[in-house]
Amino acid sequence: MPSFMKKLGGCVVRMPLTEPNVERYLEEHPGFLQKYIVTHLSETDVKELYEGWYQAHGRKSSTEKERKRSRTEDESRVTSSKIEPMDAKSSLMDTQGFLTKPSKDEAMDVMPSIETKQKLASRMYRKTVSREGAPILKPYRRSFSDDLINIRSLLPTNLQLPGEPGDEPSARRRSREEWRQLNEPDLMMELVRDIAQDLDLVSLCFKILLNVGILTNGDRCSLFLIFGSGDQRFLVSKLFDVTEDSKLKDMYAHKPIRIPYGKGIVGYVAETGKTVNIADAYQDERFNQAIDIQTGYRTKSILCMPVKNHQGEVVGVAQVINKKDEEGPFTATDEKIFEKYLVFCGIGITNALLFQSSVIMYKRSDSLVLLAHYIFEEQRDMKTLLRRILKKGLEMFSSSGCRIFLLDMPDHSAEGHIIEPTSFPAINQDKFAMCYEVWTGEDIRNKESGDEYEFNKIMNPQDKLASFIAQSTNKTINTVPNEPFDGFTDGVTAEMMGMDRNIKNILAMPIMTENRKVLGVVEIINKKGEERFDRNDESLFEAFTLFCGLGIYNVINFERLLKANNAQKVVLEILSYHASANQDEVAIIERMEVPTAAQLKILNYEFADMSLSTDETILATLRMFTDLDLISKFKIEHKSLIRWCITVRKNYRDVMYHNWRHGFNVAQMMFAMLTSGEMHKMFGDLEIFALLVGSLCHDIDHRGTTNQFQSLSNSPLANLYSTSFMEYHHFNHFLTISQVEGNNIFKNLSKDDYSSFIELTKATILATDLAVYFRHKAEFQTLVENDSTDWEEINNRNLLRSMMITGCDLSAITKPWEVQRLVAEKIASEFFNQGDLERDIFGQAPAYMMDRSKRDELPKMQVNFIDGICMALYESLDKVNPLFRPLLEGCLSNRRNWSNLYERRTSYAEISSANISLSSINTTKIGDLGAIQNQEEEAQGGVEG
Repeated sequence: MPSFMKKLGGCVVRMPLTEPNVERYLEEHPGFLQKYIVTHLSETDVKELYEGWYQAHGRKSSTEKERKRSRTEDESRVTSSKIEPMDAKSSLMDTQGFLTKPSKDEAMDVMPSIETKQKLASRMYRKTVSREGAPILKPYRRSFSDDLINIRSLLPTNLQLPGEPGDEPSARRRSREEWRQLNEPDLMMELVRDIAQDLDLVSLCFKILLNVGILTNGDRCSLFLIFGSGDQRFLVSKLFDVTEDSKLKDMYAHKPIRIPYGKGIVGYVAETGKTVNIADAYQDERFNQAIDIQTGYRTKSILCMPVKNHQGEVVGVAQVINKKDEEGPFTATDEKIFEKYLVFCGIGITNALLFQSSVIMYKRSDSLVLLAHYIFEEQRDMKTLLRRILKKGLEMFSSSGCRIFLLDMPDHSAEGHIIEPTSFPAINQDKFAMCYEVWTGEDIRNKESGDEYEFNKIMNPQDKLASFIAQSTNKTINTVPNEPFDGFTDGVTAEMMGMDRNIKNILAMPIMTENRKVLGVVEIINKKGEERFDRNDESLFEAFTLFCGLGIYNVINFERLLKANNAQKVVLEILSYHASANQDEVAIIERMEVPTAAQLKILNYEFADMSLSTDETILATLRMFTDLDLISKFKIEHKSLIRWCITVRKNYRDVMYHNWRHGFNVAQMMFAMLTSGEMHKMFGDLEIFALLVGSLCHDIDHRGTTNQFQSLSNSPLANLYSTSFMEYHHFNHFLTISQVEGNNIFKNLSKDDYSSFIELTKATILATDLAVYFRHKAEFQTLVENDSTDWEEINNRNLLRSMMITGCDLSAITKPWEVQRLVAEKIASEFFNQGDLERDIFGQAPAYMMDRSKRDELPKMQVNFIDGICMALYESLDKVNPLFRPLLEGCLSNRRNWSNLYERRTSYAEISSANISLSSINTTKIGDLGAIQNQEEEAQGGVEG
């Protein structure tokens, strides 16, 4: 047998060339192998040796990884169909390929798994789309797992990093009996070497506990680490009751055990830094017997000792329970050797914690860079941005719920001036405009849908916690339900947050701009698998909200710039079309005598404007202001009022129905309600003023098309306002003409009165949108059915005014049949014109009521209109005020007439043949209504004949 020479005890002995002898020789002469490799092996031999070592240990060499990465990049450039999706199983990677903050379950295992590292190399590109919708490939940003490969190359090869699969300690360790055969110095040195190269906190702590059991001959060992600071400190153990038969792989699956700082034996040792050696645990009042009762294990003796760092600070507590083989309590010798070993353990734990902290900081910086890219990639649409932020919030904080509240930013156009794009609107910190929320996991309501996320939008949300945070500014709330804190003596509940979900923990903070103005509030709810959010969450949350604020602020500015551009287009369009009243027009009206209300017949619900000329409508408007005593109460100059009225008339377009005559008729009906209906007794002067002005201006600059048409045509109005396009335009147009020199009839109002008047007028005009009526219809019907309803209550008064203006806007349906028939024909003509435009310009079939081919079904349309909208409205108004009964009766009468025409299948031509021309209506004088009616009766008789 081959042999080699070895020096033993001063003598040279020939040793058989067996594997154990060779291994022993190489271990004793490490320089020999290195020298041999350098001098005798080629570069190819070294690479083969290198790769063979990695394969033998279940790892891939860097050369193999580089080849795979290079091959994957080439394949990715050829086709996108071979791109693998992101690994959703990795706890540190989300489905978008972004790094996320580890949960507390991962706090001792913060590195990506080896599976993640292998797959990342093949995911160099991700599939997405451009703003134009074209499919494109974007490169993935370099991830932490890629950088870990380089980190590994800089560290000793025998260093155990977190997330790298190492050998099970129990599989390569000596038995407890073999360890105890060593003398104390050798045993201590071997156990220190055992932990010296391990930076994986779980693996390190597991080895420490195994070694503690060997040193003290203890049965079970546990290790608790201290987290937090100040009054927020607590102890966490992921390794509890470790025995010599425990397996490392099982430790990673254990749920951490949390113990209050200063409580129990472990808490006492952590707080005082003193060793506790208890011979009989049941005789110590600090011992908690619950675990023994639960497990059936009998705790007898306990040795508990602090683990300190190099500065003497306690970083953890090690505990060993029960001497093996019934040896009795732990001795002073056990304490001495235990204390010596824990000195080295403190160094190892400190190093592992520092490495873990550096990893967390790296991941935090990396994830924030990705968050910035994720947020700032979308700067054009608020809804899309908020959905991105919400989803990212769930992923970064491992939670099942995320909510964003945006504060109400008042429309400064209501104050009569334009906001400069570089300025920022004042924010109402007492009111939220909307809330966007997303839920996942167990908090999804409709689990049968199979959706991963549930997105909701809540208008005018009510959340007391969010309101408190918005007003307190820069205050982070980290709490659990029913836990008292500043401003909430009983803590928070789901009810006070306006939610119907179970709340486990909450992390909330304001969203602020760069100049410290609050934009809204973010709430992260229900962290998965944890009792509450920790300090790392709070620190990351601050950066998260900062990026959110920048993103939201940018989108708001972008939207305001778009609105300013669209507003400019609208203003230019107005200036090119309209003109104010000139001096000659004002002088003509000034010379005319204003008839009484009785002469003008404007006190009657049956009033028809066909009896008045255009100038007489201005006189009638002046009479309304006079009889309601608005001129004297608000010190309105007579000439300014004339000029304002003429300007309003001229700013109505010459469309078929929504012209000056319609605005005047609505104002006349409001005047009749306030006088003949005696509603002036219920409302204050400002309310009456706003109702009359709002009625006159409610359709100013109407284009003869609906809101839907504005949206379909992508008009500047549709881009300027988010809803009720035409109604908002009517209001803003009213503000514009009212500030023209000589038109300001509101200049003598005080600042407070003017502000209130503007809000009341705005509400009046916006209420003419039938969408608003449908939203409040049921609520109003409930109020009128209740005899005890208090109409002095502010919300009830607002709703009543809203329903009154709607009743005035639709009042043509209550007029005498001759008037109603003429108006219906005009409205139908305007609708049919819009339908023609939709068919010709957009190539789509118009809605039923706007389809000219359905014009012979006008009687049916009118019956449906009365039944679906008008009847319920006038029945409710009749219950509010019996003096409104004529409106209901007129509506019922016209329904009967339209129903008769429908039953007779009367054509549109037959209905409109009895009509008079628009020019004859506009030139008819007072007192000619009877002649017009006679003409219509004769024409009707001719049709019937």
